[in-house]
Amino acid sequence: MRSIRVLAATALFAISAVPLFAACPLPLTVTNFPSPATPTFRLSWPSVASATQYEIQSSSDGFVNTKSLKVVDAATTSVTITQKTSAPFIVYSYRVIASHPSDPFDIQCIGTATTRFGSFALAPLVRKTVIPVAGSTRGLNNADFKTSLRIGPASSSQGGKIVFHPAGQPGSENDPSITYRLENGGIVQYDDIVAAIGQSGIGSIDIISTFPTATYPLLEMLPVEVRVFNQTPTGTFGGFESAVQGADAFRPSDWSVLVPSARFRVNVGVRTITTAHVTFFHFSATRPLTQKVLDLPGDYVFMQAADSFFGEPVQEGDTIVMHFDGSDTIAVPFHTFTDNSTNDPSIFNISSPIRTFVPDIDVVTISN
Repeated sequence: MRSIRVLAATALFAISAVPLFAACPLPLTVTNFPSPATPTFRLSWPSVASATQYEIQSSSDGFVNTKSLKVVDAATTSVTITQKTSAPFIVYSYRVIASHPSDPFDIQCIGTATTRFGSFALAPLVRKTVIPVAGSTRGLNNADFKTSLRIGPASSSQGGKIVFHPAGQPGSENDPSITYRLENGGIVQYDDIVAAIGQSGIGSIDIISTFPTATYPLLEMLPVEVRVFNQTPTGTFGGFESAVQGADAFRPSDWSVLVPSARFRVNVGVRTITTAHVTFFHFSATRPLTQKVLDLPGDYVFMQAADSFFGEPVQEGDTIVMHFDGSDTIAVPFHTFTDNSTNDPSIFNISSPIRTFVPDIDVVTISN
């Protein structure tokens, strides 16, 4: 079996065709070569007379691991690809396999094209730690809610900023914030993080690394401990909240809430990172299904009492489900139960597993 390598390069693109398992090369052409600012490009190839289909594959490690993107019919000889990632400077390769699967004597024609890297615009979206809901505010029944935060210990010197996004308005990188700095083994702690930022009310918090590199945040995952509690003259009542890495909020699954007894009041909420289309369902044994839809902007905190949101009583044994549409959504659904007698709050949300480094995500779309 022959192995042929064809390499061509211009100022606009670089391609290579490598028939790894075939007796014929398939030259590929890349136009509108991708860059961090323009992740969309066109991949094309000549028609192969014997082929009945073309399979397009991608890889970020030289085809050690391969992802099948799409299979197109014989009449299609080009596709548009958009490659996004949260990992800077990852080199992506694409393979096209021309074949006639039903022919037992078929000899596949294979070509590859290697681009420099995809758009890493996803990096600031997922390379941060999100605390879905935080507050420093008075509540019902004379509650006095606060949020404590501890970051560290760190394994190396680093710093960053803690950003508070007030609930009910689109968030931005210019929202109120404070900086932090940690040396090796260091810890920073805030008894009331929202007040420490000079704010009050309900919102959400981002912890963003800016040192030693602000352009591409560090991959080290700092330990984060969050506690939401009600401050009383005799002590505090509350519980811990899970911090979430952005990559773990990518394409969230349906979030279900089983309503407890009337002893507790129930809030439903969503902290978005990207825009999100969310459908809320209220299932009750005593009334028809109620459905409400919200389109939320990015870095937005929505939280509301469940009965007020649905406009009807939410009773023990009912079920609330939050469903997210959209292939690239990054969002954290959550709900809270608060004890009516003690104002003891409990927050439930997705949680990130213990890791040494923050995971990255890749999003690729393809169309004819």
